[in-house]
Amino acid sequence: MSAALLRKGLELLGPASSDQKCTTLKKRSGKDSQNETLSSHKTGMRKRIRRLKRQGNPQKQRATAKDRVIKSAVEEYKKHTAQDHLARNLQYMLGSSTVAKKDVVSKILNQHCGRKARDRQVRKKKTVQDKTVFSDADFKRFEKEYFGGK
Repeated sequence: MSAALLRKGLELLGPASSDQKCTTLKKRSGKDSQNETLSSHKTGMRKRIRRLKRQGNPQKQRATAKDRVIKSAVEEYKKHTAQDHLARNLQYMLGSSTVAKKDVVSKILNQHCGRKARDRQVRKKKTVQDKTVFSDADFKRFEKEYFGGK
């Protein structure tokens, strides 16, 4: 609920003295006069309000580039250029004594592999040979019984 709606509701419900109404009108009159000079279009309202506020300010109070410190363009370029951290990173990596476990490394590598089929490694499934309950001796004995004892 906005403050204006709340004020209107209080004015309607409660008995208000004439002094309070005058103060609210005085407060609104300054804003209304500023908004009346502006159009009702919302585009560019901030710029127009800034211009109106700036009209009352003398020239000395406005922001100028006169007193600013000029920075060297070379120094600014050096600040924003990418630095090479390879030497420090290698020294850090070679200096560390902890070594990751093989299963952890394999999990990380599997997680970071690509999503496409060409990026994935081909996994060969182990073929499990079917083991029979019968041995060669059982087959020979069955042969003799079935075909006759030769």
